[in-house]
Amino acid sequence: MAALLVFESMYGSTAAVAEAVAAGLADLRIPVTVCEVGVAGIPTLATRPDLLVVGAPTHQRGLSTPRTRDAARGDVATTLSRGDGVREWLDQLVAQASGQAVAVFDTALAGRLAGSAAHAIGKRLTRAGAELVMPPESFTVTGRTSGLLPDELEQARSWGRSLALFAAAAAAR
Repeated sequence: MAALLVFESMYGSTAAVAEAVAAGLADLRIPVTVCEVGVAGIPTLATRPDLLVVGAPTHQRGLSTPRTRDAARGDVATTLSRGDGVREWLDQLVAQASGQAVAVFDTALAGRLAGSAAHAIGKRLTRAGAELVMPPESFTVTGRTSGLLPDELEQARSWGRSLALFAAAAAAR
């Protein structure tokens, strides 16, 4: 039983959520490999994990694009993800996603008009034949560069534990 968590993060909030989700998986002894797209290289599913978790920040109501990532890099002196993002990684993954168990998350502003990168990720993966194990999850940021709402990291860790319970139950079948 193993999980692969792939994410992109511009200001650090999505990275913090990814680490909290990984900690939740680890709390229940699910080994997890965490990879940031554009920093640690782009992982493939050559060695298929039992669970693939994908997360990204919401940019202009969906997944980031090269243009929105360039704009984010111009906002602050230090941004995390460099190069391609989750969008491009997913484009390369399509042929490998069939039958893969996946969970998706994003960071986004509050409100129904904010959009959701997680829903976009989920749609791309399910069109490629992957199976969402839970509905897309969003973690709320207070602004573009200002960070997460209080308790979001604990909610992310709790969500990670829920994913671990699902993965363990699926493996027992």
